[in-house]
Amino acid sequence: MNYIVLDLEWNQAAYKVDEEEEIPFEIIEIGAVKLNDKAEKIDQFSCLIRPQIYPFLLRRTKEITGLRDDDLDRDGIYFEDAGQQFLDWCGKDYIFCIWGPSDLTQLERNLAYYDIRIPWKYPLKYLDVQKLYALQMKEGKTRRTLEYVIGAMEIPVDGPFHRAIEDAEYTAQVFRRIDREHYESFFSVDYYRIPKNRFEEATFYFETYSKYVSRKFNLKEEAVKNRRVREMPCLYCRRQMKKEINWFSDGGHSYFALATCKTHGLMKGRIRIKTTENYDGVFAVRTIKPCSEEDQASIVKKRENLTAKRRERRKKESSAKKARAEAENNKKSAAKQTEKKQKQAGRPE
Repeated sequence: MNYIVLDLEWNQAAYKVDEEEEIPFEIIEIGAVKLNDKAEKIDQFSCLIRPQIYPFLLRRTKEITGLRDDDLDRDGIYFEDAGQQFLDWCGKDYIFCIWGPSDLTQLERNLAYYDIRIPWKYPLKYLDVQKLYALQMKEGKTRRTLEYVIGAMEIPVDGPFHRAIEDAEYTAQVFRRIDREHYESFFSVDYYRIPKNRFEEATFYFETYSKYVSRKFNLKEEAVKNRRVREMPCLYCRRQMKKEINWFSDGGHSYFALATCKTHGLMKGRIRIKTTENYDGVFAVRTIKPCSEEDQASIVKKRENLTAKRRERRKKESSAKKARAEAENNKKSAAKQTEKKQKQAGRPE
């Protein structure tokens, strides 16, 4: 299997009102390096693209890439040709290696916009080299820029950053220095296309966590109430665990829970509700990880805060209801007094 180390440069509308909803970012350059299973370079792909949706480059795009409108008009080809040429160049058996998840999403959006058939099926697994570097360096959720990592690894800078083929080359250089035997198992899953039905739903197991991706639901409430979404299988033995704290919301789009496996101890769960690519529904991504004492205390504190907020809200609602009732009673009492006075005023002497 080959590795396709991909990098893209793109342009966008100058103003939100001019943005094309289906494709907010238009690709203007594709750069890719093909590596064999030993991470040795065997080929490369580089192509400038003439923009059709946002025909003029933003000043910021020019500053970052160094490209000019004339460059694309003179040397660029239309994406209908560039996209298909790139897919043909990739071949059949490969996995994408990308610096962060954004480029892959933008590639798929551009392909879909121009009705170019996307050849890969769900689930699309890829290697996020930015994440793998953070794992190897034990930096947790910290995400470094490509320029920072190239400097930290003392990799020679042979060309400018923010040009697609150069950035693909630099990403490939970093990838070669990753302990692939250990960290390649920490692949990422693309969310551009999600499971079509419950039979395509899948749980992916990694060394330190599991990830489940659901099918589409119409509403957030529907997703959160779904039995499969709310399950808590053990990361190791995969048996259903006993919930110590049932799923509760943080007030946003995340839900938390604690559960215990008789064999492997306490674990924490998190459900994130995400909007589908076409904004026609939502889907759930559930992760389960071993739970430390600090994690347990954090989740317990979240629930306590939520309970306190609900209690305060109910108290305010009760006070407001009581105040409204009291005001209504005072209004009725005043009306009766007025009516009584009117009647007394109308009596003959």
